[in-house]
Amino acid sequence: MNLRIQTAILSAAALLLTLGSGLSAASRLQLSASSIGPVYVTPNTNGLPQTVQASNAGTGSLNLTVSSSASWLAAALGTPGPCSAPAGICFPVNISLNTSSLPAGNYIEYVTVQDPNAVDSPQQISVSVIIAGVPAKAALYAAPAGTASVSVYPHGPVVGAVATQSGGNWLSFTAPTGVFAFGSPYTITATAQTGQTPGTYTGSVQISGSPLPADDTTVAVTFIVTTSPIIQINNSQILLHGAASGFNVPASVTFTNVGQGTLTITAAAASATTNNFLSAVVTGANTIQINANAAPLTIAGTYVGNITVTSNAVNSAQVLIPIEFSVSTAGIPTISQGGIVNIGNFQAGPAAVGDIVAVFGDQFTTLASAFVVNPGPPPLATTLGNVQVLVNGVPAPLYYVSRQQVNFEMPYSATTTQISTVQVVSSNGIAGNTRSVQAVSVNPHVLVWAPAQAAGGYGIIVNAVDNTLSLPAADTGTGYTPRPSQPGEVITIYCTGLGQTTPIAATGQPATSIPILNTAPVTVTFGSGSSQISVQSSFSGLTPTLVGLYQVNVTIPANVQTGTSVPVSVTLGGVTSNVANIPIV
Repeated sequence: MNLRIQTAILSAAALLLTLGSGLSAASRLQLSASSIGPVYVTPNTNGLPQTVQASNAGTGSLNLTVSSSASWLAAALGTPGPCSAPAGICFPVNISLNTSSLPAGNYIEYVTVQDPNAVDSPQQISVSVIIAGVPAKAALYAAPAGTASVSVYPHGPVVGAVATQSGGNWLSFTAPTGVFAFGSPYTITATAQTGQTPGTYTGSVQISGSPLPADDTTVAVTFIVTTSPIIQINNSQILLHGAASGFNVPASVTFTNVGQGTLTITAAAASATTNNFLSAVVTGANTIQINANAAPLTIAGTYVGNITVTSNAVNSAQVLIPIEFSVSTAGIPTISQGGIVNIGNFQAGPAAVGDIVAVFGDQFTTLASAFVVNPGPPPLATTLGNVQVLVNGVPAPLYYVSRQQVNFEMPYSATTTQISTVQVVSSNGIAGNTRSVQAVSVNPHVLVWAPAQAAGGYGIIVNAVDNTLSLPAADTGTGYTPRPSQPGEVITIYCTGLGQTTPIAATGQPATSIPILNTAPVTVTFGSGSSQISVQSSFSGLTPTLVGLYQVNVTIPANVQTGTSVPVSVTLGGVTSNVANIPIV
């Protein structure tokens, strides 16, 4: 590979990064559901009880505890009994919704189920509740020719009589589709008509026919047509994770303007119930950064607070964002639930043998922000910054280590007939919790440039004839000459997850050039819909001198679909990769 192109590929990979016995000898926590809701609850009442089943997918026994993140949410373990499905013994996690004192609105809180000695522990169950009903009034905002709506939740089928005191047909009331059930929303919609000038318009929706008399009311509707910014409000709770007496945990929040003009966030203020751990700062016209500082929080637990955002939006001068900060015991490395992902698309799922896997969590190292990578070319070390990742009890080769992320190579020896375990041993020598991952023979992913390098979902692809990057001709931020590919050209598509090779590859060792390490031929598909064309690769295998990076060489068909963003994917062993884009002209 051309040295400059190899450097570009490695730089892309670096940016992606910045972002014993098997399982049969241990208990493994398994939940029948990881989320509940939304549960629709009548104001001034408690929600219906909910149950999630916890079971042991391994051997041995479970010693479970449960806790909740809010006073209105309670959880308790019931008496073990037969599982609903599959067969076995389950522990009921009985969840109570003590919502009678909650005002109307949307709420998301969490139940934590854990056994410190079990694989895949702890796990959280998100519980979403909507305190629903029919409001007495609604204020809707839209730009000229725009639309705004609000959902209402009557307790049975209703009729809505629409009137506009200020005239015009801008107001409507729509029933839900299908069979009605409580929680099926009716919709009040205001649509600015042609020629309807900016201003305030009034109307009403008279609702009748509900089995609950409180629903039979008249909703006073105010419709503001404006040329000012309209902030898109999302008051969903933000959940952050940290460690007791640990570091600051940041989170960026961006607000969308669905109106006209320029949305400007003018202030962000924090309030917290404990030790002033929460702060916020305006970082852009429509962006804030939230900081949850774990340093003053010496005890593990759940801490809450709010961020009040002030803006020039006409619909809400202030927006309240609830924050929940889950703080774990100091010093113990913790892999997050769903925190084992592949670097092809950073999604949880099976990992191919030889795949590059990222682990997300906290307290992997005592370093606050620094990271550690291998100081030289492969082979890969199994210890970086005094940190190890144990796969089935054996240290795995490492690419990258930071406080909240470790990247490792899935061993080629991992069995595909049994769940594998992953555990991080931190730089202070403490072993953390254990999570599971299923090893598979192949799980292909086309590598995609990070948006900071080349926006648009373009694959990391090289034009073989001149070693240019296959990207639009405009400056992409890679620092290397890009150009679109052409029909009939040979290209190299860089991938992960193509599995074992012939001759066989060794875990953590650089791929050789003599002999070349081949996989079975790969099918490459270009285009979409009726324009799809599939061809076979001329070469598929590991990139010489590197670990875990595969390349697929293929000739672009002469009759291929052309354009600035042509979809491309690869298929191996009946498994198709993600879809990336390639410019073909």
